[in-house]
Amino acid sequence: MSLEPTTGTERLIKSVDRVRGLAEVFTPASTVQKMLDLLPAQMWHTHPSPTFLEPACGDGNFLVAIFDRKLDRVSEEFRAGTLAAGNDDEAVHFHALEALASIYAVDISPDNVIGGTPGHDVGARDRLIALLSERLTEILGRTVDSAAPVMRTAHWIVERNVQVGNMLPPGVDGTHKREDLPIREYTWAAENRTVTIQRTTLSAIVAAGDADDTGVMSLFGPPEPEPEWQGPALSLGSASGSTATGAPAAAGAGRGSS
Repeated sequence: MSLEPTTGTERLIKSVDRVRGLAEVFTPASTVQKMLDLLPAQMWHTHPSPTFLEPACGDGNFLVAIFDRKLDRVSEEFRAGTLAAGNDDEAVHFHALEALASIYAVDISPDNVIGGTPGHDVGARDRLIALLSERLTEILGRTVDSAAPVMRTAHWIVERNVQVGNMLPPGVDGTHKREDLPIREYTWAAENRTVTIQRTTLSAIVAAGDADDTGVMSLFGPPEPEPEWQGPALSLGSASGSTATGAPAAAGAGRGSS
């Protein structure tokens, strides 16, 4: 399937002003594919789905290519009857959402992330949603309604995983703080098709990773993630605002819990 922008010929530069102001030059889809070909096969596992972070995602060339490959594996296991969550439509939805939630991205430009402006009609979030709809229709042989629980949940995920922000180090005037970027951590339980979500920050994740790598932790250590939600994965689409309507996650379920 083609991963080229649907608006016509692939554009690597949107304007000279954006190159000057944002250092924005997009990676060609063919180059993205060659780079992903270098990754080991285990990066495309369906469960647990390995995590990717794109710190300067543009309008999503890497994101849609990564998601497409993850969905390829979901499709293969569905046909083989080996999906961890089962072998019906809802199992496909569950693993497709797990794959989507494993992809995190940041870009400094709202035009790239959200789209909807002249010259930036389709943003990275909408490209991921469109790809999900297309691939689910292909895998299951039927059109997925845009109001279906799987699509509502997908919107909830991309609105939180694909963010407008600046991943460069903050300036001396403290104009932005990448460390404060909110990050959702998802734990997907295939046996009952539920998901547990905890909210943390980029700085807490980095601190925890540093402690794991060195074996040395500060006196207090990184802050624990804040329990946010737990329940059926397909119910997450009923979320409103920053909190999903469902059972709150159990208190004390910190990073690294099973």
